Amino acid sequence: MNAPLIWVVFPFVMAVLLLFAGTTKTAARWGASAALLLALLAWLVPIDRPVALIGEWGFRMAPSLRVLGRQLTIGDAMRPLLMWLFLALALWLAVAPAARMEPTYVGLAMAFVTTLAAALTIHPFLYAAFLIETAALVAVPLLLPPGTRAGRGVLRFLTFQTLGALFVLFTGWMLTGTETSLPQSGLALRGGVLLGVGFALLMGVFPFHSWMPMLTEEIHPYASVLVITAVVTVVGVFGMGFLDRYTWLRKSDLVYSWLQVMGVVMVAVGGLWAAFQRHAGRVLAYAVMVDVGLGLVVVGLGQFGGVVLFFALWPVRAVAFVLWALALSGLGRRREGLDYLALSGLGRQYPWLTAAAVLAPLALAGVPWLGGYLTHMSIWQGVASSWGALAALWAGSVGLAAAAFRLAGVLVVGGSAPWRSQETRDERWWVWFLLFALVAVGAFHTWWWQQAVAIAQTFARLRG
Repeated sequence: MNAPLIWVVFPFVMAVLLLFAGTTKTAARWGASAALLLALLAWLVPIDRPVALIGEWGFRMAPSLRVLGRQLTIGDAMRPLLMWLFLALALWLAVAPAARMEPTYVGLAMAFVTTLAAALTIHPFLYAAFLIETAALVAVPLLLPPGTRAGRGVLRFLTFQTLGALFVLFTGWMLTGTETSLPQSGLALRGGVLLGVGFALLMGVFPFHSWMPMLTEEIHPYASVLVITAVVTVVGVFGMGFLDRYTWLRKSDLVYSWLQVMGVVMVAVGGLWAAFQRHAGRVLAYAVMVDVGLGLVVVGLGQFGGVVLFFALWPVRAVAFVLWALALSGLGRRREGLDYLALSGLGRQYPWLTAAAVLAPLALAGVPWLGGYLTHMSIWQGVASSWGALAALWAGSVGLAAAAFRLAGVLVVGGSAPWRSQETRDERWWVWFLLFALVAVGAFHTWWWQQAVAIAQTFARLRG
């Protein structure tokens, strides 16, 4: 038995088969079950250690697999990371029928996420850039259902992903053999700048963020948000791998200072711009900017606790964005658009979707009693020594919360229809479940915090 065969090859084959499913509900049922099974296996089955089944009968899961001359390697330390990735994928796939996605969505989404996950396992690691670019190409039919044309958002997304992958690939080639030392300061400066530009393009870091609001404005929110959050999540882990690999990069105070500066700018710009938007889809994109900025800030702390906080942001990110995308999918479908003028007064007929569209950004803003509060508190404590950074983080959170309340006003005020829940049954059930999960993430934070510590252990050289 082989680990890459289970967590890379099997889900990709499953994704291809799901493309032929007749309905979204059938595809989602099989796809979510497969992703949940893979998450369960990642939790329970050790890698490269004997596993007893019955008596003396057992097996050992090999960590490596050679494909086309390259090696895919999944060590035992990667299991918590895989568990979280496939749990999030299972949630996105399971809710897809309630968002009224196309039948091909499930298979393409699984292929997209699996390709990104494979980028974290390939050796030599430079080939990860090719897999990230391949994932961007897979995302195009995911974003554009049959019969639709590519708009500016999709074209800009594909352009930025291609340029970012080229920057990372060229920089990695240029820095080959310099993992432990880099005596030439000029090469270090050029390598650091090129690498930073590459990751900024891939993750939509300011000022290369324009593709994100364009994408969420033009494309169905449930497809666009999955693509954006999956890319920034996996590319963020890939970037952590660069820090862990290169000693000269890991020991540079300038690198951590720039990470904090760019993170603070992302949070402040994303939150404040979200408050002044007139399109609910664009607010989604700026919320992603806030979340990415928080990740940069905690990594910029230069401590193991910051690495743990980076992964502790994941549960709230997954639940809140699924809930938010589901809500906007339902609301936009009723009025054929997410412009505030089109959504005016719609909340009276769809109060549960309205609650989801308001509470999800509040959780991402760190409002108390919701899932993101404890993580935000830890981040604020980590930057408390810098009043400017703390004020910028608060401004971003306040701006995102203001955007949520503004959307609530748009949905509730201006309509004359009586209050009555007209959501479909599956929409109601999923909103209730995800709202409960959003609160439970904050109430039962101990377990997922332990998992964040376990994932952070993967980056052995970043432990302190």
